[in-house]
Amino acid sequence: MARSLPFIIAQLALLIAGTWLLTTPVPLQISSGLALAAAAPFVFMVTTLSGNIEHQRRHPVMTSVLCGFGCVMAMFGVHRFGDQHQWVLWLSLVALCLWMVWQRYIWRRPPQVD
Repeated sequence: MARSLPFIIAQLALLIAGTWLLTTPVPLQISSGLALAAAAPFVFMVTTLSGNIEHQRRHPVMTSVLCGFGCVMAMFGVHRFGDQHQWVLWLSLVALCLWMVWQRYIWRRPPQVD
């Protein structure tokens, strides 16, 4: 659990930024892309901590698809509404990279026997 905590806090910060952007004049497509890119991994990580998910160590495909789709939404939004919103795309990509690193080094690691 302690190894997952920094990833969960970072995803939560990105999720808060994405939901806050929904209330600002940033186009909805861009802000909802960030919110989706951060929310999908955050929900999965929290459910694994609570023990409600079977630990099969298989790739959680739908979570990756939703996270990637959020990045694509932000990318198309930046393409449509201008480069001044590109910083939101970078935050979406950070959420995707955090998700991939968490899967590689935390999720797929064999359970430790104490």
